[in-house]
Amino acid sequence: MPKHFFFDLDNTLTRSRTLMATPHQEIFKELCREKNVVVVTGGQLSQIQKQIPPSFNGEYFALSQSGNHAIGKNGGVLWSESFSAEQKAAILELIRTIHDDVALSVKDEDDLVEDRGSQISYSLIGHHEDIDKKEAFDPGAKKRLEILSRHKEAVEQLRAVGADVRPGGTTTFDFTIAGKHKGFNIIRLIEREGWKKEDCVYVGDALFPGGNDETVIGVIPTHAVRDPNETFDFVKKHLL
Repeated sequence: MPKHFFFDLDNTLTRSRTLMATPHQEIFKELCREKNVVVVTGGQLSQIQKQIPPSFNGEYFALSQSGNHAIGKNGGVLWSESFSAEQKAAILELIRTIHDDVALSVKDEDDLVEDRGSQISYSLIGHHEDIDKKEAFDPGAKKRLEILSRHKEAVEQLRAVGADVRPGGTTTFDFTIAGKHKGFNIIRLIEREGWKKEDCVYVGDALFPGGNDETVIGVIPTHAVRDPNETFDFVKKHLL
């Protein structure tokens, strides 16, 4: 049985940018009491703390910004990365290109791009758009993968300066430092803590090709889910 549980956040532990459901909180509490729990997300630490109640502070590790800003259970910073000026400029240029290409009508143009420090996320319709609309926008990320395929040359130029992009969450493109993705940073934490890979499991909703959990495949055992209900059913049936 695994000793160390890694979870994606949106659509895995909670719905997108939504507080963890009350029935799930009791299960999460029991899991945190018995095992090591790590939350791995493209979002910022502040966003994790909005979705996981403050009563759990100090109970889990937080690998925010795809693990490039890592926080221990005691709240201390384990490591933190940042983009170079060249990388950030290339990212913003590709965002402008995609924005002009898709030409979507959105509620708030100022709600599309979040610069989180070591990750920049671009939502095609808005980070704070209605949750039902977000969940229906691009399930499986096929639409976003097709957009990236139309801009292969620009993506390669981005990678040439040491940055990368892949679909994230429900509506976003997540831009990170090349190679420093979820899989890389999970290994980083495992080695730092002296854990064994075979004692770990990662649960996520985007373990498909091109998904933002894909980089964990082959790093530690994984379990794919479609939503938080499946996540906590898995925990109840197999892990507690």
